[in-house]
Amino acid sequence: MSISLATVSAGGGYFSLAKIIAALVLMLPWWFAAPWVHKDAKKVHASQNIWGMVVLWGGALGVLLILLVPFFVVGLLMYMVLAGAVLIAYVVYRNGRVEPEEKILTARHLSGLLARKKRQPIKPSTRVKVYDSQDKIVRPPDETAEQKLVETYNATQELLYDMIWRRASQAVLVPDREAMTVRYVIDGAVTSRPQMPLEPGQAIVQYVKPLAGLNVEEYRRPQKGAVSVDVGSKRVDMAIATAGTTGGQRIQFRILQEAVRQNLDELGMSEQVLKAVKQLSQSKGLIIVSGRSSSGVTSTLYSLLRQHDAFMKQLLTMESKPAVPLENITQTAYGEPSQLADALAPALRRDPDVIMIDQCPDAQTAQMIVEAAAEKSILLGMHAEDSFVALAKWVKVCGDAAAAVANLNAVLCQMLLRRLCPTCKEPYRPDPQMLVKANLPSSIEKFFRPPTQTPVDDKGQPIICATCQATGYFERTGAFELLVLTRDVKQLVAQGAGLRDIKSACRKRKMLYLQEQALRKVIEGTTSVQEVLRVSQQAKKT
Repeated sequence: MSISLATVSAGGGYFSLAKIIAALVLMLPWWFAAPWVHKDAKKVHASQNIWGMVVLWGGALGVLLILLVPFFVVGLLMYMVLAGAVLIAYVVYRNGRVEPEEKILTARHLSGLLARKKRQPIKPSTRVKVYDSQDKIVRPPDETAEQKLVETYNATQELLYDMIWRRASQAVLVPDREAMTVRYVIDGAVTSRPQMPLEPGQAIVQYVKPLAGLNVEEYRRPQKGAVSVDVGSKRVDMAIATAGTTGGQRIQFRILQEAVRQNLDELGMSEQVLKAVKQLSQSKGLIIVSGRSSSGVTSTLYSLLRQHDAFMKQLLTMESKPAVPLENITQTAYGEPSQLADALAPALRRDPDVIMIDQCPDAQTAQMIVEAAAEKSILLGMHAEDSFVALAKWVKVCGDAAAAVANLNAVLCQMLLRRLCPTCKEPYRPDPQMLVKANLPSSIEKFFRPPTQTPVDDKGQPIICATCQATGYFERTGAFELLVLTRDVKQLVAQGAGLRDIKSACRKRKMLYLQEQALRKVIEGTTSVQEVLRVSQQAKKT
């Protein structure tokens, strides 16, 4: 039986543009969802391989059903059910692994998306003026900028403003899984701040890096740069350091002005110690300034150097890396400790009047210092727990006790203590037994400490002290132990006398030890017993 061509339907049934468009439209969500699942699985610590394959084959099988099922509508519905079931299964699985606020497609999540759509565009908010590494002012994003850039700009501004308002000398942002841990150093004490989400925190790092003159493409190697911030009429210089970690990039902000002071009268010396140090600093010979790490030794060295007239005398420093620039003073950076002796020799040939040296790593350097101290004023930095330990270290590195003390005028040792906030500190009566243990007079009736309770207003809201921002302390001061090398003390050292004999000779001249100098500040109401104990315990750990 032959079939006439006229009996064949002219419309055909194999290709339908409407059906193709409908299929493509319904497949679009799957095409976008598949890569999102792969990325999100890593974020929630699920198996990327397993879920990637499930979503891929679920969608592929659905497409196959569209092509093979005779009835197009039925195949389309089967595709939607299959692909949708796979995606819903993943959403249920991932929601069971995260915190409530991170769950998706919940009522909370959907209402948040609707609120975000209704939200007005975010505008740049400038809290502080920022200058980049080239000292050019950083302008806020313009009106055409992406909202994400504006959000990052605002977050950076808030961080810098909060850091300065809280008087932090350092701020460190460290990635920790899905968040950035934020820590401030305020008056020498580490303070934890609320965490920030990882993505905005990493965006801040990437935003600051080009401002500080760093390579934005470098994610692992440590980099160092600088920015400046205007606080009122005062310029604040910040050192920026970034480095890669297993969780992302960390960043450190460090205010340079907080690191070094240069006024001897403001360091916290007692009147007796201050008077003696000023007199000794004007004489030829060596003064050793010692202390533990981060105890302000550099500030004291710079302050002693400032006791000399930079216009009348030639002042010179030998530093591994200068902390801050010093006006009218020649600063020499020698790099590694092993290179100090080679750098010191030509510096001495320039015949400076006063030399500041930040350390003495070897006997060769010590010999140069000993010889130079006979004709010049030498200031030497040293790491030590007290002045007697510093003296012992100096004698050991010199190798000859008599030569070590021949031109040694004094050894100074110090510790940094937080000052009690003058606005909110509270008085209390000290425990008599504690006074006995500390060898303090029992007649003392009043000590001071940070407030034990935070005051509240009429609505029950805490009242934050405007001076200390509720830390209980405001700025820092130093406690100083001064060991003067008198003739009898030099003789004892040169003869190899024991520590007890040397301390006894110093006691006869009414020398106060470092702990006693610190407790004097407690009696004066400058600091607290708790602060002295905190610093002393930290020193024992180091």
